[in-house]
Amino acid sequence: MLNWWLIVLIVVCSLLCLAIAIYVLYYFSSEDDHEGSYLTKVIIVFGILLAIGVVLLLPFDASNARDPTVGSKYVNTLNTDLMWEIVLWSLAAMALVVVPFTVFFYEAYDPDDESFSKQCGQAITLTLIVSFVFIVITAVCFLSFGTALVPVELYEALPQIVDDIDRVSYNTTSDKDKFEVHVSIFTYVVGELCLVGWIAFFFYAGVGLVSVPVDLIRGFINRPKPISGSTFAQEMAVIAAKGDTLLSVALALQNEARGKVPRSMRNKISFLRAETHVLEEEQEELIWNYKKVGGSPFIVYGKLLIGILSVALSISWVLQIFLHNTFKIVPFLSTLVTALDEVFPLFGIITYGIFAFYLVWITLEGQIRVGLRFVFFQIHPMKPHDTTLNSIVFNVGLLLLTSYAILQFTTRSFNEYIPRTSINALMNLYVMNLKGIGVAVEWAQFCLLGVSFLGLLFVLACPAKNAAARPKKPNYST
Repeated sequence: MLNWWLIVLIVVCSLLCLAIAIYVLYYFSSEDDHEGSYLTKVIIVFGILLAIGVVLLLPFDASNARDPTVGSKYVNTLNTDLMWEIVLWSLAAMALVVVPFTVFFYEAYDPDDESFSKQCGQAITLTLIVSFVFIVITAVCFLSFGTALVPVELYEALPQIVDDIDRVSYNTTSDKDKFEVHVSIFTYVVGELCLVGWIAFFFYAGVGLVSVPVDLIRGFINRPKPISGSTFAQEMAVIAAKGDTLLSVALALQNEARGKVPRSMRNKISFLRAETHVLEEEQEELIWNYKKVGGSPFIVYGKLLIGILSVALSISWVLQIFLHNTFKIVPFLSTLVTALDEVFPLFGIITYGIFAFYLVWITLEGQIRVGLRFVFFQIHPMKPHDTTLNSIVFNVGLLLLTSYAILQFTTRSFNEYIPRTSINALMNLYVMNLKGIGVAVEWAQFCLLGVSFLGLLFVLACPAKNAAARPKKPNYST
């Protein structure tokens, strides 16, 4: 029977994930999209909630696992096999059907021909094409390679006839072998999506593994400084002049538009909107520096504390890859979580939640970083307060795919913490040993380390050139 504190924790975590999803939506969405499109917003919130929640479900499976040595845990109270099937199929449906349909629906919009039926028809057609291609690839691969080579040990012993059992000697021999097992279509689809998710995960998480701690610590070093009244007045005059210039440009564009808005005009409007947001940020920072005298110490030093914690988390994950996942020297993070779980189960769950949520965080940070930093990767970039809903939906789809990789990575890293769970059997026993897929998934973590290493070299070699492509903020210090 589940403990009440675990049920309370599940409810609290669900509400927390929901709050994070809503915050992400309204933090990145454009002001023009704050009203209407409620179905799209529900899809975005549910997608983020599902992406975070599926990673945090692992301790729930661990707490519900059977343990024949403990009477109260001999029979579990929840069918976790069914639970994971429902959750992971829902994840696949969102990533492969709902999100593509929503993105195609927005991309099919034509301001000259606002036909809802035409949008739906085009979106349904493209979604069916994507689904058909995925089904064909899955069917061919499953029928050809739908087996897992599970490692086993073969034992051989000779019979002994003795008068006293104490005289029995150990005379067995063992050998390692692999047993070929046919897997279900569910297992193969999960393995397939883990492989696809790893392609996005090692790139985005590799970038975020370095950028999150660097940005937080650099933000503290370059934190706002208090300014005098005269400096405040001078800088406000400069901002006012820039505002007048932007207003003149906006009026000129309005007169030039005259109803129909061509693509070149929309690009100019997008640029004007971006410049306006930059100017608003400069004004807010200037007012903050003058009135708040550099900002609240709780926020300033809180970010520093989170930055230091993120450094520790990034280093811990790198060590986990080498010490446990690769060379099998020590369980490392599994030992930490298991030890805390023995003291009080809530401590172990919270510790796991911190490490797992950090992976989701650095993945989202990587998506934002790549969209803002590199011109040749600007496919649906994520910009605060200036991101269209279809771009947010697209990035939510990527986050849903990376959730498979994050779940597989955490299951592998914490296998000592979850030895008798359904997810451990699915990921570590079958997915990790699937023909073709298992080897790629096993070595994908080194691609993550490679991207992180390149990102670290870039930060160290070009500390002043890796800022976002936006105008440099003025120096307000006196």
